[in-house]
Amino acid sequence: MRIGKPRICAEADGGLSYRAEIESEDGRRDLWFRVEAGFGDLVTDSCDAPLVGLLIPAMANGEDIHISGAISERLYYNLSAPCQSIFRHVIPSLRQISIRPSELLSERKPAPGVAAGFTGGIDSFCVLADHHYSADCPDGFRPTHLVFNNVGSHGHGAEGAALFEERYARLAPIAERNGLPLVKVDSNLDSFYREGLDFLQTHTPRLLSAALLLQRGIGRYLSASTFNYSDVYVGPALGMGFTEPITLPLLSTEVIDLLSIGHIYTRPEKTVKVAEIPDSYEVLDVCVRSGSRNCSQCKECLRTLITLDIAGLLDRYADRFYLDHYLANRNKMLARFLQKRRGRGRLRREMLEFAKQSNWKMPLSARLNAYRYRTEKAVRNKLHRVKKLVVSRQEENRK
Repeated sequence: MRIGKPRICAEADGGLSYRAEIESEDGRRDLWFRVEAGFGDLVTDSCDAPLVGLLIPAMANGEDIHISGAISERLYYNLSAPCQSIFRHVIPSLRQISIRPSELLSERKPAPGVAAGFTGGIDSFCVLADHHYSADCPDGFRPTHLVFNNVGSHGHGAEGAALFEERYARLAPIAERNGLPLVKVDSNLDSFYREGLDFLQTHTPRLLSAALLLQRGIGRYLSASTFNYSDVYVGPALGMGFTEPITLPLLSTEVIDLLSIGHIYTRPEKTVKVAEIPDSYEVLDVCVRSGSRNCSQCKECLRTLITLDIAGLLDRYADRFYLDHYLANRNKMLARFLQKRRGRGRLRREMLEFAKQSNWKMPLSARLNAYRYRTEKAVRNKLHRVKKLVVSRQEENRK
């Protein structure tokens, strides 16, 4: 893979685009990032952003990366071996590659700006709870900007682009009310990720590439974490979120400090903290589906609703969830959550511990239904294994 020297282009509407020609075994085309008018002075002319954004696609293809422009010396060192080692533990199919830059940058002064990624979710609102709404945060860690980007989380093609714009329009008034410029970073980075490298699995370098794009004006970036410090793990997983306290320092440069924020809290603790922020009552977005309101049925909605229910705070989010649906099906939904042990064991333990601490009794019917669901599933799985065994033996007998 070859990353060409960036071209910084002013656009007719006053915005600014950053383009780098990418040549790989998949062909030749531009990788681009775009910011709106007024934010062009934040954009760097280094190749750090495309390098981080394209490292995993290059490793997936086993292609060395040749860079025509300049990159951070620190980033070059960390991406050449340590960071690749972590990525390969998380996604074992990736291969070690070489990075060959034409120029290294070392002695540079960080910019004074502090940015926080903002999506309107529990994790990003929790960052603002501690760093914006709180009076106790030191100035060097208090956001001067918020960042909302499009690097794969909104979906693909025209539909994804439309959802990105819709979500941005919902968040912009909240940012303006708080006196925080909301930097919208659009990109076609997602199109460089092939099938099997979905956003959940690869979101860390994608999101941080957008942060590195802004390092001319941003010297510290607060990235919202998903997991508690007790969950930090380097190995095959659903995503890279488990590794972020380790990987973010490796993705930092001499001029931008990337920090993973929120690992000191459990998910219920974050939710209760966010529920003290009135701005969240208007825009809280935890849903994995698109829509103007949270669907109140998916797993992300469900765990948020249960937490708010236990804390007695459901009514604060009447405009963001379909509370009538949740309350009408409450016991069934609680049972669904309780019966899912594999993959969500940590979330289940956190929720049960939170209920215990809050002296909240799980309805008996929910517990009984959860037991019934688990038993039925176990029976189905056993019958499936028996059926496979019978078919296998029949095939052996025919031979």
